[in-house]
Amino acid sequence: MARVVSPYYYNEYIDVIDAAASGTFRFFGQTVDFGSPRAIDWHHQVEAESDFHLWRMKLGHMGFICPMLMSGTATHLEAVAQLIASYREQADFGVSGCFSSYWFPYSVSHRILAVLCGYLLARQTRDLPESLCDQIEAFLRWNIGFVLANVEHELKNNHVERNLAALCLYFNCVETVPARLARRLDRDVRDIIKASVLDDGLLAERSAMYQGLTVMALHIFAETEFLTTATRQLASERYQQAVRAWRFMTHPDGEIALFNDSWFGEVPPPSTIAAKQDFGPLERLPTAGYARLEAGAFFALFDAGPIGPRWNPGHGHADFLAIELDVVGKRFIVDPGTYQYSTGPRRRFERSADSHNGPALEGREPVEYKGCFRVGRMASAQLTGHTMEETGGRVSGALQLPGVRFQRELQLSTRGLRCTDDWIGATNGAKVRLIVPGTWSVTSWNPIQASFKSDETRVHITVHEGSLVGVEPGCWSRHYLQNEDAMVLILKPRQTDERSAQLIWAVDQAT
Repeated sequence: MARVVSPYYYNEYIDVIDAAASGTFRFFGQTVDFGSPRAIDWHHQVEAESDFHLWRMKLGHMGFICPMLMSGTATHLEAVAQLIASYREQADFGVSGCFSSYWFPYSVSHRILAVLCGYLLARQTRDLPESLCDQIEAFLRWNIGFVLANVEHELKNNHVERNLAALCLYFNCVETVPARLARRLDRDVRDIIKASVLDDGLLAERSAMYQGLTVMALHIFAETEFLTTATRQLASERYQQAVRAWRFMTHPDGEIALFNDSWFGEVPPPSTIAAKQDFGPLERLPTAGYARLEAGAFFALFDAGPIGPRWNPGHGHADFLAIELDVVGKRFIVDPGTYQYSTGPRRRFERSADSHNGPALEGREPVEYKGCFRVGRMASAQLTGHTMEETGGRVSGALQLPGVRFQRELQLSTRGLRCTDDWIGATNGAKVRLIVPGTWSVTSWNPIQASFKSDETRVHITVHEGSLVGVEPGCWSRHYLQNEDAMVLILKPRQTDERSAQLIWAVDQAT
């Protein structure tokens, strides 16, 4: 179990353990030098964040301890002792804000997983000082006690997964598990699997990033000896489905899709964890509402599902009927990504329909957002049809709102992508917004066609019904707290009658 868990922490931090041993940490492109492990301010805030401090949560995960224990020198082991001692001295329950950062149960669960898997594997391969072993085990007991008392049932979803994964891994290591605790964990594990992992294997929050953590949790549950046979069997079956769903949501470049809250680097690339899966030209995750199309040089993912689970869609974006499109293995039409969790205009915009590339109406948002994660009014798109074709596939979806129905049909073949967007009902302010990464340069554009180049690859976007009304500078984020340049294309449909409008556009590779 520890060998499966360790890559989630070892791979991310093995190259920075020297810096960590000296008290220097870099997360999300933000570097802080505390001077030494004993001088760490566990409540540190970086300027890029305001009310949600993911940087210091990441610090509190202590993922860097995993490779320090497994592969570090005596200097690194001494730093581990200092890191733990510093935390024990400073991470006080009385410090304002501690329960939203280093004593957030989600953070504590990551800390248990990282330290415990590194400790278990180190004990198998090297000699550790007895005093350090005692210190680590006492530290783990302290953290486990906190999680046992604070499982995040009110948030459900991936939070409870992390809590239970940490508890199950830990209690697999003790001599005996009290029967009452075993029954409690068995019930909670069974309930969270049934609630949060859909029938097609995708996490109900519909995020490819959090899906990687679901794969890890399901593996732990399937191997937890004190759980009942039925619960372990359920976990094993969902694990196989979850692996396939994770690879389903992976692009040809080996990295994940960015729909909903997702970014690169938070979990390892799926190919380093999950077995290879074979997919046909058109595949669907029917419960989650995703479709995957691939033909020749073209690859697309299509989102036609709900904002998220009705009980807590906090990681959901209004990316209804949006797509991600690659040409020759290069990302061409992209999701805006997730720059940060802190409340503010950037967070609000990135979650909005206005920032995504589905058919939309200016100023008409299908979802109401409140703060970092809360959602008021919700919405849900649906996959409405699919057809296999000789050189590819065709898939369609729809989003129904009061007074307007949005429809999108995608046809992907070896010749390229053809997209038909329809507005039925309200059409005032109808538009589609496409984001092309700055790794592409626009070579020309007019109301009918825009041309792009990346190295030797040339691509056209051609509008057959409607018009291209503008190309504007923009940005996207595939790494947390890191901006990248992009171009934003604004497309407007043709009004077909008083209550309908249509936009037809296509992407093809120039010869």
